[in-house]
Order: sequence, then structure tokens, then C-alpha cells
Amino acid sequence: MQLRRLIALILFVFSASAARAEEDRFCRNGLFPSDPPFLLAEVQGEDRAYFHGDMNGCPWTRGACSSPSYVVPGDKVLINSMHKGYACAFYPGKGGGTAGWVPLRQLRLVPFETEPAISAWLGAWSSEGNPELRFFEEDGRVHVVGEAWWPGPEPSEMYPSPHIGAIDGPVTLNGYLARYSDEDLCEVSFTLLGDLLIAGDNRQCGGMNVSFSAVYRRVTE
Repeated sequence: MQLRRLIALILFVFSASAARAEEDRFCRNGLFPSDPPFLLAEVQGEDRAYFHGDMNGCPWTRGACSSPSYVVPGDKVLINSMHKGYACAFYPGKGGGTAGWVPLRQLRLVPFETEPAISAWLGAWSSEGNPELRFFEEDGRVHVVGEAWWPGPEPSEMYPSPHIGAIDGPVTLNGYLARYSDEDLCEVSFTLLGDLLIAGDNRQCGGMNVSFSAVYRRVTE
């Protein structure tokens, strides 16, 4: 890990958060993977850390902002913005994970490798089976292939022909970041934080509603 680069990233997250308008404080599952930069944090202390919503001035109002969802000490979360004592956090659990504002006092930043070895990228990655990615080396470059479906890979009575998206080609690596683009105007950015991979696309990578934007975990091939 390069300390100078990590410090610069933390400062960037703070500055980007400060630049957001007060009314633009969304923190939700579907939006989170497409809103970099990202940091890794761990829940600290002894109490549960509850997620808070982003409607009606929450979590900075005195209203009922807390949700039933929570993380416990030792859990790792991703964060992408901080504001007035809260961090927009995402916990990659089952069912698409959970996103919301979490009190900063209950989190501590976790150092991560900003210059990972190429081998850290390689292999299969999945977001609960949809989408799926695989990184590999070919001709001296790292390539990615991937598939995504909406609403899912299996046909149903309501959706007999699922919409499909695919990516296939080289990626440009820059430390723990990577970028893919193709002639069909599909663009995907990747962030590698330990054993988590975050992807955000431009919604031009497949049929209607198809997206590679997700948080992925490595899977055994």
C-alpha cells in the first residue's frame, strides 16, 4: 500500500462529499456502485451500527431515520462519501446488500493495497450470480469478460426473454483502479478493495435495464 496515495484518496472523498448540494445526499443500493471513489471501513465499538435513510433530510433531522438493517463490530463496509458525522456505507450481504448512512464514530478506515499485483485481479467474480466477470491475462494485458441479465439469467412467465449484456476486451489498469470500454460505447470502471470488486457502468452495456454496476466477490472456478 502506498500511504501517500491512500491519504490523497481520503482527502478526495472528503472534498467530493463537501461539494455535493445539501439536497443531493442520496445513499442507496442501486446508486452506490456508480458513485466512486470508495474506501474500506470496519465497524468499531461494541454496539450495532444502524443504517439510516436519505429521505426528508435524514439522517440529519430529528425524525425517524434509522432502518431495521444494521452491521456489527468487525463487519467490513464500503464507503463513498462523508457528511456531518455520517458516511454513506454499503454492506455486501445477500439479496443485493444494504446501503445507508452510518455514524462515522462507529467506523474506522481500513488500509488497502493501492498497487495490487495483477494476480489480485485475475479470476472469476460474481454479484450473487448476476452479473458475473472474469479477468485473465492475454498477450501481456489484462482482459475482462462478463455477462449481465435483467431481470435474471433464467426465463420466467413474465419475462420469457431476459435482456442480456456482455463485455469482452482489455482493461486499462491504474493501481487498484481499472477501466473497460468498447466500440458499442459501453464503459465500466472497476475498483479493487481487498476481496471486494466494485464496478460502475454507463448503462450502455446491454439491453434495457441491464447493468454491470454491482459489488462483486471472488468465486472459485
